[in-house]
Amino acid sequence: MIMQVKQASKKEKKSRNQRHGTPGKKSSDVAPPQRGSDCKQSRWKEQETEKFSSFSSFSPSQSHLIMPVTSPVSPRVFKAIEKSDIHTLACCREEEIRAILPCLVRMSLIAPLDHSEECIAGRKVILRILSGIEVVNSLVALLSIDFPALEIDVKKEQQLRQKLGGGSQNESVLVQNLANGLALEFECSDPTRRLRLLLSELLLVMAQIRDPHQDFYHKSSELFDNPCYLEEVSDVLCIALAELPALLPPAEVAEALLHVTNGPTLIARMVANQPDCFREVVTGLVMSGDKQDEDTPGGLLRLQAVRTLCQMNPSQALNVRALCVEQCRMPGLAVYLTLDAGKAGSGVAGSSGTVGSSVYGGEGGDAVSFITGLLLSHNHQQRTWFAHFVKSGQRRKYEQQASALAALRTDLSERLRNLLLFNSNDTLPDSQVIHATALLRLYCALKSLANLKFSEDKEIGLLLQLVTCHPPPSAAGVRFVSTGLCMLIACPSLISSQENERKASEWIKWLVKEEAYFAGASGVSSSFGAMLLLMAIHFHVQQLSAIIELVSAALGMKVLTRANNLSRIKYIFTHDVFTEQVVTAHAVKVPVTSGLNANIPGFLPVHCVYHQLKSRMFTKHKVPIKDWIYNQICASVTPLHPVMPQLIEVYVNSIILPASKGGLSDTFNEPISEEEIMSVFSQSIFTEKASSVVNQSSKPTTLHASAPFRNLSRRKSLLREKSPFMSGASAGHIMPSPSVRTHHRISNTSCNGVNVTSVMTSQLLLLYYLLLYEDVRLNNTLQLLANSRRIHSYSPHLFAQLPIRYLLSHAQKEQRLYAGLFSPLVKLLVSHYPQLCLVEDWLYQSPSANSSLGILPPPVPLDPQSVTKAMEDAADKPGRLLIVLDRLMRMPPHQVWPLAAPITASIKCLLQPGVPRKVLDTYRQVWMRLNSLFPRRLWAMSVEGLQPEQPQSKLRKALTEDDIILDPLYVLRCDPRVNRCAPLLQLVIYMLQVYLLSSRTFLSQQMQNTPLVNTPHTPVGGNTTTPPQALEEEREKLRGALVLTQESAAVQILLEACLMNSDEKVGTLTDGAGALTLQEIRSVACSFIHQAFLKDTTLAKLVHFQGYPGELIGPVVRGVPSMHIAIGLNWIPELLQLPDLDKQMFAVELTSHLALQNAMPSTLSISRLAINTLATLLSVLGEEERLSIMEASLPSLVRIGRAFPSLIDDLLHLLVMYGRVGAAHSALSTAPSPHSIAFLDKPDYEEDVACETIPWLRPRKVPQEDSLYARIISTFKELVIASTMTHNLY
Repeated sequence: MIMQVKQASKKEKKSRNQRHGTPGKKSSDVAPPQRGSDCKQSRWKEQETEKFSSFSSFSPSQSHLIMPVTSPVSPRVFKAIEKSDIHTLACCREEEIRAILPCLVRMSLIAPLDHSEECIAGRKVILRILSGIEVVNSLVALLSIDFPALEIDVKKEQQLRQKLGGGSQNESVLVQNLANGLALEFECSDPTRRLRLLLSELLLVMAQIRDPHQDFYHKSSELFDNPCYLEEVSDVLCIALAELPALLPPAEVAEALLHVTNGPTLIARMVANQPDCFREVVTGLVMSGDKQDEDTPGGLLRLQAVRTLCQMNPSQALNVRALCVEQCRMPGLAVYLTLDAGKAGSGVAGSSGTVGSSVYGGEGGDAVSFITGLLLSHNHQQRTWFAHFVKSGQRRKYEQQASALAALRTDLSERLRNLLLFNSNDTLPDSQVIHATALLRLYCALKSLANLKFSEDKEIGLLLQLVTCHPPPSAAGVRFVSTGLCMLIACPSLISSQENERKASEWIKWLVKEEAYFAGASGVSSSFGAMLLLMAIHFHVQQLSAIIELVSAALGMKVLTRANNLSRIKYIFTHDVFTEQVVTAHAVKVPVTSGLNANIPGFLPVHCVYHQLKSRMFTKHKVPIKDWIYNQICASVTPLHPVMPQLIEVYVNSIILPASKGGLSDTFNEPISEEEIMSVFSQSIFTEKASSVVNQSSKPTTLHASAPFRNLSRRKSLLREKSPFMSGASAGHIMPSPSVRTHHRISNTSCNGVNVTSVMTSQLLLLYYLLLYEDVRLNNTLQLLANSRRIHSYSPHLFAQLPIRYLLSHAQKEQRLYAGLFSPLVKLLVSHYPQLCLVEDWLYQSPSANSSLGILPPPVPLDPQSVTKAMEDAADKPGRLLIVLDRLMRMPPHQVWPLAAPITASIKCLLQPGVPRKVLDTYRQVWMRLNSLFPRRLWAMSVEGLQPEQPQSKLRKALTEDDIILDPLYVLRCDPRVNRCAPLLQLVIYMLQVYLLSSRTFLSQQMQNTPLVNTPHTPVGGNTTTPPQALEEEREKLRGALVLTQESAAVQILLEACLMNSDEKVGTLTDGAGALTLQEIRSVACSFIHQAFLKDTTLAKLVHFQGYPGELIGPVVRGVPSMHIAIGLNWIPELLQLPDLDKQMFAVELTSHLALQNAMPSTLSISRLAINTLATLLSVLGEEERLSIMEASLPSLVRIGRAFPSLIDDLLHLLVMYGRVGAAHSALSTAPSPHSIAFLDKPDYEEDVACETIPWLRPRKVPQEDSLYARIISTFKELVIASTMTHNLY
């Protein structure tokens, strides 16, 4: 029906003046009254005054109060008019529909667009409703005026107000010649003038509020101030908005009505007659509201208006509340809407007869969850906004009901009282535990985040009474107790009196007594006993900030409590309940958490032990904790609990480091024994991995030192341990959480064994313990020796048996499961076992096996004898070995490892000629797969397998890993045939690299193991003493020299391997395969040399100062990119200054090759220096040395000229000097020599020299000087062609 009214045409509106008759009166009664005809009758009747006394009113003098809001339109009527439910409206009384009469009258007068029977019937119902109502006549008269003409005048009025601003009532287009007062004119005027008077006053207010005002602007008006005119003003206003929608937007009109008396009531009537504008009006009012709505009179009025609208339309109240929160405006309105919704919900629940509304304090709703959500919101702006509302609301008196905060506190107090009604004998029913926990958490949030001060007479007593209740033994009860404990810390004012302190102390003692019962009956892994113990530990060690952090983590909010306010609760914990010795003794008796992982919430025994270890309480009272930590390590599963690495760290520190600097008499914890460690590592991690694929549930395995691979049967009974808070007679069940119980079953602990729930997790934790222990011990060896302390040191044999590489690779693949362990584990491994952390190992990916070879017959048995036989026949029957290797590639590494011994022992069989390259490459891939499991054993076996065969008279002892670490060059003392087998040479160089790193680390650890004590050292036969610092520096220099010597020797051996042997020099390399083999060998060697030079630039300098064959200078410069450091570090000039002539010529040749490879300005300077050095040597050396350097340097000069044409002048000058010296020597020679001109006339003289090999054509022997002279001429030609006659000029 409303939509039909909206869509009426203007033609139908103009025809209203010609209509006769009204729905309930005669036509003679329809005529509007004459102006002034009723002026003599008094409108101030007592009945009218009482009629409107129920509506709320506002005046500036009462700006500090908001009376209880009553909607002028009931929700039932508003819903009916919104849904066009005519039958519901017909059932309402006249007083209920009085406010919406303008809408009903318009619906009855406007011709409908829908002519269905249902619409006609509804129209008749509306006419029946309106019949007999006297006010309808005046409404019909209002609808009969000429609205098009009025619309024109309203537009002129708006333009005038926009031009003049606020102005006054005298300057108006709508109203002229206002003789009497506004109220009297309104009373005595006809409907048209009434409309004009109201619109003039309304437009004036709308214009005046646009002007800036310092305070809230309130418009005093005779028309709006008198309650007796309220209904008539409302009727006129609703009709004006309905007929002039384009000129009077509802949102702007509502904003203007806030500045007049009875504004909220008028807004509610306006929206009731136009239900479709509800959202627009409410949104406009909220968006224009203040951040804090109760601080100003305008904010209170706006709050009252929106609250009235929401009471009229309760279904939209929560949407309006969401808008307030989203825009961070009008928090008081949000609170009132929440409380109103709760009352409405409670009424509905009560009327329907449902049970359970009393848990909300006699009222329904979501007040607790809503306020808690605001205070703990992730949106910082919303948290700050509502916290400021609470802080500013506390400035008002608590008894003042006008405050939204006061209403909220009253509601929360009522909830507390109703919760305590269920409390019989201090026992809280199970149905109320969750609601009580939520209420306590809300009060903690109000105190910590909004700084709410509790009332002593109305809140503190109720809160403490609720906190000290005895909840049922359930998961919710454990959560309630934990929240109550945290509230005593977060709100210390609860125990400000002695009586309250006594109640709290008795409650905590009851918790200590009943903790075991709660832990067993609730079925949760994290009981409040761990929190009690943890709080007591922190109180004893004066770590009050840690307690506040603990409470903050438990409550999920930042608790702000001063440390000096915790004195009373601290006294209760440290004197009444827990003494330090009791805390320590109880902690070690707490059973370990079976299946400990990061998914178990709350505070666990591991937290308590960690903090006690950190504060050294166990060592102070001489309480052994080693067994507890070891059992907890064995009971840990993935995802790893973040406290476990921290627990191991503080445990290691308590074993080695004293509690204080001068703590010589401190007691230390006992380390884990090697037998206990091996009992865990003796269990195969591969068995666990294979079983996890079949069955995802992991079963703990009982391990025995005598039978490490023996599994005990699973027990069905749960482990029952004594409680740390009970006597020996009482005990409780220790049960895992439901999420853990389905995956990890707990078996009975044997006296000779230990329960390992997850082998991989326990081995990783023990590996971290061993590495951290050795790291701390080595770093503090000097302090231990100074204090004359001898501590346990784990043997290298133990570390040799650990699958470190495999554990590390598993942790890398599953970093999400070992989040807090992987990074520190890698850090320790890089320090102590860098050979296990090579970059190429991290990047290496094992290739897949050949799918076509897996189906080739016949099936080859995989046993040591078959593998050895296949490798021995590799040259004759390579197919058999290739099938074996391909099958090994398809198997997991742990299944291939039993064949590692024959694979490495027969490695020399692959050096036979005729072994295909495919076999060598596949063997290398199998070797790399084995390298991911036990690399240290594999390296030692491979080095032993590559050793050359010794005569029977020279039998040697088999090499061990320790032998190779002491002398890494054992790796290169292998069979010489390896130097021409690139795949195996790659393995040799890889092992050389890791053993050089191992030797370096071993020497560093040896120095740390045997530090110099701070005693002066007196040399034999001397009177001076050497300080220990100088001796330590000398030891460090010697260690560095030894390491550098080993690495330089390795480089020199590899360079020698790149030389051509005698067979290759004769001509074997004429075929392409031999040349490619040598090139590949040089590439592999140069790759290692390149990495070595980059790692230590001093090594590059040392190798070149030692020198190597000149024929390798070119390949080395081209194959080692890091050779440019010879130019950057500028040590070639030092090489040129050496007194050794061979080293100087080596430097000249090296410079020439570097000039071709790296043509840079610095290379140009060094090349010029080399030319000057040659010129200088030419003038100072003797005859033999002079001729040798001239002959040796000629190729180098050509290369320098090719690289730098700008040096051609210096080079030609040097060649002229060479020629003159050669001619001079030739002239002074005693042997007959041809004329010099002969060489000039015969430029191909040097080619005739080759005829000396033919006996009958052999001329007389040419002296050396003449031959050199010819080479100088040839060099001149090459130099000119290379430097000036090529196209590569630059």
